[in-house]
This record gives sequence, structure tokens and C-alpha cells, in this order.
Amino acid sequence: PERERAWWRDLVAEVFAPFAPIADFEAFFETLYGTFDSARGWRLFPETTEALERLTVLGYPLGIISNFDSRLLTVCETLGIRRFFASITFSSAVGAAKPDPAIFRHAVAEHGVTPGEALHVGDNPEGDIEGALAAGLRAVLVDRRGRHAASQVPTIRSLLELIPAALGG
Repeated sequence: PERERAWWRDLVAEVFAPFAPIADFEAFFETLYGTFDSARGWRLFPETTEALERLTVLGYPLGIISNFDSRLLTVCETLGIRRFFASITFSSAVGAAKPDPAIFRHAVAEHGVTPGEALHVGDNPEGDIEGALAAGLRAVLVDRRGRHAASQVPTIRSLLELIPAALGG
């Protein structure tokens, strides 16, 4: 956690460096960092809980692969979605970040399946899709705004579109 916090502190300092100096950067950083440690800093898309419930009922073991940090566990808990996931794999715990195939392989191993048996659903063509494919997983791109029409993988706009795909339809 200390290394995660230090990494984020350095990133925030770098991002805000071109702007006017922040009078009390440490207080600013603590407020910003704390905002993203629970549900108060995040929102689910409207269909998320329904899609997760339906996929769980259908018997699909679900997992998360994220470049976030250990706060993700609390975020998922406070958003009420932790119960849906058999695994939560985050980069600071694994020592690899998307698109590195190692983080995908780690997650797949936690589920005891081969990469070809796993489907990764993500919204980032490079980090999610290229990384998953490089690790041997199948991939679906979530493109809510239709910005990636030339995608070489199946594309959906809503997580509920996974349900017919999960049933083979």
C-alpha cells in the first residue's frame, strides 16, 4: 500500500506540475487519493449489476483484471459487486500491468482454466484487447460510444449484450 500510494502521489504531482502550484499539495493529494478508495469516487454503468447477476446465474465464474491497486477490493465491496467475482487481479499485486500478457495469465490461472477458455471483456483496445489476445484469451470490446468501429474483435455497447453471447446466440 505504501508503494501504491507513492506511485499515485508521483503521478498526481506530474499531472498537476504544468498548472499553478497547489498551496498544500499533500492535503490536496490525500483528499484526491481518498476519493477513489470506495464507492464515493466511482459509478457503475446502469446495466452493470444486472449483467453480473445474470452471468452469475448462468454459471460463469467472473473475475476482474485491473491496472488499479489494492483499493479496488474496497471499491468493489462498497459498490456492492464484490460478491460476483471469483477473483480480482490488480497490477500492483501481480507485478505486471495490462497489456502485459502476464497479468492475464495470472488471472486465468486463478480460475484454473486455459487462456482459450477465458473471455476478457474490456473497454481499452490496447490494454484490454491486445493484452488479452497476446495472452491467448478471447476478447470482447466494450465500445459504449461507437468510437472503435474498425475493431477486429466482437464489440458491444452494453454489458447486457454479453448475455446472448454467453448463451451462444
